[in-house]
Amino acid sequence: MVPDPMMLEALKRIAAALKLLKQAKRRGVDVKPARPLVKQSARALKSKDYARAIRLADEVARYAGGDSAVDMPSPNSGEGGTE
Repeated sequence: MVPDPMMLEALKRIAAALKLLKQAKRRGVDVKPARPLVKQSARALKSKDYARAIRLADEVARYAGGDSAVDMPSPNSGEGGTE
């Protein structure tokens, strides 16, 4: 069985958004207001609403100080998202 490409993209964006949130927390940013967005994103992923999960992950990333979760470099490759 091949996984849905939208699901993989949603997982990547959520992971990147969480990484940005963690970095923002280290910088001293209050990340508590973003918690409901993270929870909603996880619920959307679980209910297979991948477009909503991606949108919410991007919102979390913007809150954490990034433009979107796409701009995060992939942890497995040396290249960035958009340059």
